[in-house]
Amino acid sequence: VFKRNDSALTLTPYIDLDFVTPTSIPSIPNTAPKMSSSVSRSAVTTPVRSTPQKTAAVVDSPGTWRHPRLNEITRRRNATTFSEKNVRKIAYNIAFLLGLWLSQVVARSYVPTSWVNPSLRSYLGWAYYAIQLFPLVNIGMAMLPLFRPADDLADIPLTPAQRKLLGLPPSATAATPDAVYSTPPRYSRTPSLAGSPASNRSFSGSPLSGRGSPALGSSFNGQSYSPSPLNGSPSKFSASLNSNRRSSFSSSTNFGASTNSNLGASTASSLFPDPGTPSPSTGKRTSVGLNNNDSKLVFKKGIFRLSEERHIPADDPYWTSFWELPESSEDIFSLFAPADIRRTRDKALENLETLILAITSRLFILRHHPSFPDPEIAPERDALNCIRVLTRILPFIYEADNLQQWEETFFWGARRKRTRQSAIANEVLFDGAQDGPRSPKPRNDPEDFEDAKPLAEELIDTLVDLLFFSDLTLPKQPNGRSKVTYAIWQSGVGCNTAVTTTKEFESNRSEILRLLMTMTSQSMYMSPNALPQKGVRALTHICTCPDKQVVLSVLCSLLNTTLKYNPATWRVPYNTLVFKDEKQILVTYTLQLLLVFLLYPIPEQDGTTPKNFYRHFLGRLHRPQDFQFIVDGMTRILNQPLQEKSSYIPSGQTGAKFAPEIIMLFWEITQCNKRFRSFIIDTERLTDFLVLTLFYALEYKNDPSKQGVVRMCAFLLQTLSVEKNFGTNLNRTFGRQESLPLTIRIPGFSGTYADFLIHSIYNLITTSQGRLNAIYPALLAVINNIAPYLEGLSPASASKLMQLFSSMSSPSFLLANDSNHDLLRSLMESINAVVEHQYQKNPELIFSILRNKKRIEALRTFTLESGQEEIERRNRRRKEAAASGDGLEPSSVRSSVESLRSPTTSQARQPTLSDVPEEDGTFAIGDDDDDSDDDDDDEDDHRPTPAQSTTSENPSVTSSQAEFAEDAVPTQLRGMSEKARGKMPAGVPNFSRQNSTTSLGGYSTSGQSQAGAFEPSAQWIESWLPELPLHTMLTVIQQVSALLPRQALAGESANRETLQKIQEIRLVGVDPTPPRVHSFEWSQLSLGWYESLLWGFVFTSEIQVSKGTVGIWNGTAIKLFRVQETAPQGPSLTSPRGAVDAVGSNIVSRIGAMNLRGAPGSAAPGAPQRPS
Repeated sequence: VFKRNDSALTLTPYIDLDFVTPTSIPSIPNTAPKMSSSVSRSAVTTPVRSTPQKTAAVVDSPGTWRHPRLNEITRRRNATTFSEKNVRKIAYNIAFLLGLWLSQVVARSYVPTSWVNPSLRSYLGWAYYAIQLFPLVNIGMAMLPLFRPADDLADIPLTPAQRKLLGLPPSATAATPDAVYSTPPRYSRTPSLAGSPASNRSFSGSPLSGRGSPALGSSFNGQSYSPSPLNGSPSKFSASLNSNRRSSFSSSTNFGASTNSNLGASTASSLFPDPGTPSPSTGKRTSVGLNNNDSKLVFKKGIFRLSEERHIPADDPYWTSFWELPESSEDIFSLFAPADIRRTRDKALENLETLILAITSRLFILRHHPSFPDPEIAPERDALNCIRVLTRILPFIYEADNLQQWEETFFWGARRKRTRQSAIANEVLFDGAQDGPRSPKPRNDPEDFEDAKPLAEELIDTLVDLLFFSDLTLPKQPNGRSKVTYAIWQSGVGCNTAVTTTKEFESNRSEILRLLMTMTSQSMYMSPNALPQKGVRALTHICTCPDKQVVLSVLCSLLNTTLKYNPATWRVPYNTLVFKDEKQILVTYTLQLLLVFLLYPIPEQDGTTPKNFYRHFLGRLHRPQDFQFIVDGMTRILNQPLQEKSSYIPSGQTGAKFAPEIIMLFWEITQCNKRFRSFIIDTERLTDFLVLTLFYALEYKNDPSKQGVVRMCAFLLQTLSVEKNFGTNLNRTFGRQESLPLTIRIPGFSGTYADFLIHSIYNLITTSQGRLNAIYPALLAVINNIAPYLEGLSPASASKLMQLFSSMSSPSFLLANDSNHDLLRSLMESINAVVEHQYQKNPELIFSILRNKKRIEALRTFTLESGQEEIERRNRRRKEAAASGDGLEPSSVRSSVESLRSPTTSQARQPTLSDVPEEDGTFAIGDDDDDSDDDDDDEDDHRPTPAQSTTSENPSVTSSQAEFAEDAVPTQLRGMSEKARGKMPAGVPNFSRQNSTTSLGGYSTSGQSQAGAFEPSAQWIESWLPELPLHTMLTVIQQVSALLPRQALAGESANRETLQKIQEIRLVGVDPTPPRVHSFEWSQLSLGWYESLLWGFVFTSEIQVSKGTVGIWNGTAIKLFRVQETAPQGPSLTSPRGAVDAVGSNIVSRIGAMNLRGAPGSAAPGAPQRPS
């Protein structure tokens, strides 16, 4: 603390860091005693209270200054801004027109034409048209701003601050020294430091009292601790601060600028003056920013220094530039290039260490500063820049495998900090009444230090506190109350009243959440197999937080902010086509971070698995109003694309940006909260989510990048179908077919929700071109789970089931691989369950079974006849190919239905259901010729070793345990009753994709040939054919067909009399079996797939750099999934390219900013817009 008794001395408030970045103290005039140039604050000092001097309170006058060209600026801005004023003008004139037309109708109805003179009648007509022209002209004038190009007022000299206030983008031309700006007059103000908050209160909450400092890892009395295993890294941090600190007086900095400046300006301010403020106020913190190309060049040179100069001292003023210069995230991400970070990481790691320590220490001290966020003493901008720099550099640390041990030690190693008493004892005071400094002798006794939190833990705790910080992310708290208040951001779960918020608060929340997301994104740099076992330290620390208040506040804030988002407000929802909505960006971060917390599988520690408290408390929700709030929020977001399918603007699905994450959140809540699952299934909301889930599955089935979403939808349906009431409630009549989008609308459909589900599953299987073969077991498991409860199946649904049976019972499909017979078995169990439990209520299915009599009976003789015949045909074809000298191509292994009919076919395709004949043709299912290439694209370079996974020319539906992340889906337990499954002995193979291969491993007669193709055999066929559940369907054919006349089965459909006769027949020998449950099981491999799916959503949401997104992980070496670039889309109305389409971009952006109701959060007329 500096104090002079003889004259007022104005100083910029010091930067109180765990290590001190020296502030330049310029030379004092001759009237004041000269200070020693070696004076500096201790690394762990805490200011003490000095004798305050009463000073008169200074009241700032708002002034009456106006810009001399304000009228012109206002006129030009109004001419190109389509605001609510224009909307009201249009509305008023339309109302006037309607009133005019109404008055004409009334006049013609009640006033006879004979009352008006004919000559006067013509004049009245012309006057009527003239009056109509007036509002029409007004409407046209009001709509002109939509078509005029944006005016950036480049010809009017405005400072960056003035342009920002007007909502204008930064000027494209750099400021020149001779530029003349019109700014209000400024007067020097020199308040007494003794009256500042920093001198009137002690820093009881500073890091020195309870938080560790990363700078205190150096030697003390011969006992040293270094957070880095590298020599020359900041292990000498404290020593360079306490003993070897150099003077910064009149010294040249790294940027080649002298630190001499006006009295009261900080080091960074004197180095980088703001060209936009020609008359700085002495005693205030000068605004520093990258407002022109020159300052950006200076900052870029400073970044070069980070990798070119080794061992930059920790007390060098250079480090302050990282939090004082940047003005936005775009500045940091554009100037701090990936090549710069990698070069520093690989060539000067000690500088990267020092940078992280400087950034984190500055952030810690700001969080505990009693005046934070104060624009002069503890500015908010410094904290945000610290957060942005960490967000930028952390992914490049995570991607380096050789730094794993360093990262573990540096971020998670033990630290030491000086105790509170020791910090006060080593405080250095300067008093103007003394001739020189009075400093006690520093002590470095071991008792002066205590253990501190690891650096990463303290950083996470600080970020969580900043999420609930007064005047930063929450409204300002009254004096005397804690700056950190764990108040839920939005009303909803756990809170009935919303906290007042602003766009600045939401923007700050987004910045903090982005850094938390970055710290947890270490998952992206692990393989799917290692992630569930190894885990992420940052996520483990967050999810195992024992503080219930913190967990509930974060959980409810993230959940409520997500579910309160309404993409379909009165404003036109197409503004994100040109620039992203800030509210949507915040919601995206809250939703994704919430999912990261909920999905994280905490690794075992000492034989026990710690509890994920976020998932635990979400599972304890029980109030119906909370469930209703969750359901309403999810359906509002998921319904948006369905509503926009009928929009006139193409590709305008703004609400679908994070719809897959909402589906994932719904699935998570149904898994961890039994009460919520019952709430969904037992109410009418079940059918809503059923339709929504099927919509997204069918919408994305042909999109290679969305196959994970389709699989997740299938597993979600399977999770719900386990409940008995799910199948029972599907018997409701489906009566809103006409309101569905065309993608899921079934022409001529009439039936129940169960019929709709069966049709949709049929379409998924038959029209996906084999891309979804991994979820065929899950889709069939859904039918199997609901089969005992189905009533009144429509003729079309019964036909679809039997078409699937005909296809799956084809020899070419059964012999395609070693697991397709499991799919046939599952389908047959479903049909049997309907017959056994609901025979009288499903005569249409019985009729379809009778019409497929030959198919069913042929399956019984498959092994003895058709199967061996097909094997011999394939062997003969292979010998012919070998004799001709042609290699066995992948396509040569394939057989089709044509090869069954025509043995002379020289080359066959891979057997899939697309090659299997139906009664009336073929349908597409299974792999095609291009599927192998698509599957290769989904593979990961960091996947299992060759010993774990084997390539095959004919990949089966059930592959080995070492599937790639895209195929490592959860297992499907073989259908059986809960009681029978509980009695199942250990070691019995389950009905799963992972276990089906191993269950057949004991049969030596089946396996892989030398070429890798599957080799069926007669013994292999006999191993599973007797186990097929044919008894029920054969009994139906035998008993029912004998009681029906032959002509009753001749037609395509059954008449009423035939159906009635079928219902009257009583089957003998067919007893209902207990309902079989195909439950959902997780494994380490499936968890890896699930995590990769979530982080794929996170990555794709940031990959496109625009306003609000910065591309955090772009250019980094992702290991959890493969990043594949796609060709850019061509220009369109909603995605304009070039100058010709600038008009379209301007219209979309301006209409998107409209707010017809003035809802909070809408863009004001003067709000910043993306330049056209």
